[in-house]
Amino acid sequence: MRFSQKQRRVPVINIISLIDILCILLIFFIVTTVFKKDETMFDMTVPPAGTATNVAQGQIPPTTLYLTKEGKMYLGAEPVEPSRLADMLKARIARDPKFKLALKADEDAPFKMILKINDAASQVGLANIPTYAAEKK
Repeated sequence: MRFSQKQRRVPVINIISLIDILCILLIFFIVTTVFKKDETMFDMTVPPAGTATNVAQGQIPPTTLYLTKEGKMYLGAEPVEPSRLADMLKARIARDPKFKLALKADEDAPFKMILKINDAASQVGLANIPTYAAEKK
């Protein structure tokens, strides 16, 4: 007895639907990526601290005041003269009443500049300025 053999179909992979899925995944990963926050263009060595905390999720992060070891100040990326710091902080608070300030100082920064920053902040009503520190290793 002779059995007839069926013609075998060549398997076909529908590549169009695979490309659609790939595009959707690519869009998902692009949208959900957390990009690194721009920092100013100078090198700082921040001292470690055991009690440093991060900004709580959902809160607006404070504007960072950078202090280099040469004693130069930057409010965000904008250079600041020490004599004009209080005026700049007043202007920022006038624009945004919820304005917050944080200090990120180099470990070799002059202490008198830190005192000037605290004085200027207390003049405009900003108290308890949080300080960024390197994570303890």
